[in-house]
Amino acid sequence: MRSYIVFPKVEDLPTVKGDFYALGHIPNIIGTIDGTHVALVPPHRSEQVYRNRKSYHSMNVQMVCLADQYTSHVNAMFPGSVHDAYILRNSSIPYVMGQLQRHRVWLLGDSGYPNLSWLLTPVRNPRTRAEERYNEAHGQTRRVIERTFGLLKARFRCLHMTGGSLLYSPKKVCQIIVACCVLHNLALRRQVPFLQEDGPDGGVVAAVEPVDSEEEEAEEEDMNNRDSVIQQYFQ
Repeated sequence: MRSYIVFPKVEDLPTVKGDFYALGHIPNIIGTIDGTHVALVPPHRSEQVYRNRKSYHSMNVQMVCLADQYTSHVNAMFPGSVHDAYILRNSSIPYVMGQLQRHRVWLLGDSGYPNLSWLLTPVRNPRTRAEERYNEAHGQTRRVIERTFGLLKARFRCLHMTGGSLLYSPKKVCQIIVACCVLHNLALRRQVPFLQEDGPDGGVVAAVEPVDSEEEEAEEEDMNNRDSVIQQYFQ
């Protein structure tokens, strides 16, 4: 995992930022973050802990991806009842992004995450045309994480709802998820073609899968940073 799922190196940041800028014209983005759920049969003694808000049992998988759908971070160790913002706070991402702040870079996340100095979220109730333009650009850019989930689950049907629930311990399920992410990155790096018959029912999974994440509104923590981006680039 440490060899194949890694954040961009400092020398690669200009290329990564350029790739994201081409998606939605937001500068200095080095990743999009979101969570998705992988169904499992839960341990009997802690069944309720694994029940998510959509009433099935799962592991909540937090992922960061690049513009080319390459996975740069994955955290698969939290049960389905745990919210995305909690996983973020208890992951290595705050530390890594803190180390990169002198390069003035950001991640993009949905409204289930707090707005931080290194994490940009949408404006919940846009009041100006600049805020609307920012939200449109944010959505266009962040969509790549949904496409990444769709491609990952299409290649590895055990992670997709149509493949049923994984019949292993939570620890083993975490290992399976991480292994699939490593293989996903290897497939992209080696340009392994995605075959249509790999998708559910012999077809291609939708380009943007209905991601079964649990979006809730998190507290806004650093709106000044987002406001400066809107004023500087979207007026």
